[in-house]
Amino acid sequence: MSVPKPVIRKVLTEPPIALPANPAAAALRSGRALTISGWLLTAMFFAVPLLTYWPATFHDYGLRDDYSNMREAHEEPATIVNFCASHARPIYGWLLQATYGQTDTVQDLQWMRFAASLLLGAVSLVMFRGLRALGWSFNTALCVAILLALVPSAQVIAGWAIGWPYAAAALLAIAAFFTVEGAMTVGRSAGAGRAAGQWIMALCLMIVGALIYQPSAMFYVVPLAAALIVQRRLSIAQTARWLTVHVGFVVASLGLAYCTMIALYAAGVFVKSGRIAFEHHWVDKFIWFFHETLPNGLSLFVLNDNNLRDHGWYVACAGMVALLLVAGAVVEWRRHGRARGLIWAAALVGLPILAASVSLVASERYATYRTIFAMTAVLLCFLVASTRALTAHWSASGRRLLATVVVGVAFFTAQHHVYALIAVPQGNEWQLIMAGAKHVHLNRFVRPRVFAIASSPSDISTASIYHDEFGSLSSNSEWVPKEMFKRAMHDLHPEVANLESRYEFSEGYNVEGYKLPPGQHYDVIIDMHKLHRFHTDN
Repeated sequence: MSVPKPVIRKVLTEPPIALPANPAAAALRSGRALTISGWLLTAMFFAVPLLTYWPATFHDYGLRDDYSNMREAHEEPATIVNFCASHARPIYGWLLQATYGQTDTVQDLQWMRFAASLLLGAVSLVMFRGLRALGWSFNTALCVAILLALVPSAQVIAGWAIGWPYAAAALLAIAAFFTVEGAMTVGRSAGAGRAAGQWIMALCLMIVGALIYQPSAMFYVVPLAAALIVQRRLSIAQTARWLTVHVGFVVASLGLAYCTMIALYAAGVFVKSGRIAFEHHWVDKFIWFFHETLPNGLSLFVLNDNNLRDHGWYVACAGMVALLLVAGAVVEWRRHGRARGLIWAAALVGLPILAASVSLVASERYATYRTIFAMTAVLLCFLVASTRALTAHWSASGRRLLATVVVGVAFFTAQHHVYALIAVPQGNEWQLIMAGAKHVHLNRFVRPRVFAIASSPSDISTASIYHDEFGSLSSNSEWVPKEMFKRAMHDLHPEVANLESRYEFSEGYNVEGYKLPPGQHYDVIIDMHKLHRFHTDN
């Protein structure tokens, strides 16, 4: 994908920002081929997520959906597409089908996670080039771009094999924004045909992104927020008209994507899931948003936790970020006038809500990090801009030291979260299943009987857990242990045909928890309760 070119410099209040006198900056400014330093800068954007998530990427584990997706991609090719399409995400289903169809073992899932890290690097690179095109300084654009790949939402994308399309949808949304900006800038001066072509291209990009993953399609709002932060010559009326065009385009794009799916449901191509429903209780929904979703976006370094462990740090981090955002709005008001302060404040309140609008419109109330990538990125743009304004009187070395500390903290917390709260606990479950599968001796005349004592919520091996993302269990389910065991047997005996017919697998549940059925004999018993033995205080 080509990097964004400057499209709205004529609306900036400040003169073009003088770039540092180094080869990379000169290449970015002149538009010529990147020099060696420019290539190193580009490589850095990909290296940051790769190095951050490397320990988790190449750890041996899968997540609950991985096991069924691998089987279905090979045995029931239409299942993944139909399921995702039932949730209005058919292209997401096709992408998963294509990648899981090329995946033969759980170990191979590492390449899907590797692709996710590369795509996060691409998001960082494109956002950096986009921010520079919009008029951001080199250093502030660099901070935003690097931190984008390290926020909790990016951590989930990098830690889940099914997460790479989320980043791909975000890339499409960024491209759509700059395509619209180009169409608005060119207008009719370059001919109606070219402008119409740009609008159509942007519409297609947004629709495809929405049919991959609607929350990630709202990444369109991120460069929108970045543009609003630096364009100070527009009046309130001009800003309102500019925003109206962009917001109207987003609404129209998502509306067309939704109508497309409704038509496919009506034609019987796909079956609509009951989870596709609109919210009706708006007061309660906004209370939920400000109580659960927004704090997750504000707390960039401390994860939310169902057990309220480190809840004080979580609240403190979210509160500190909120105070910095308010202080930044006050500084903007004082330095650039009342009109500009009102625009900044309105955008600071409205754009994060717009970025999270898919979750607000949907009837479900499940605050997860994977659905707030766009909202977190919007808040991040305002946070970096506010911090830059608040430290304007600092020396250059002082600001660099602050940026280094923040990026360093973000790097190590992101690496720890994904490895300790996703890779290791999921790997523990997989190793228990694999250990049991290795004790199954296949016999042509006798079918070994296997029983899995599945895990319970109390068996988590981490001190922290947040919903189904960080620290969660896969085997605490009625169907996942069976899928995990199937995959383990397939990985151990890929040459055996009709493998499932060569053994008997069962599990049971009653009100007292998982346990062996009375009076039954099994050749192999897999006790997932042993997970608590791996417990670590993360």
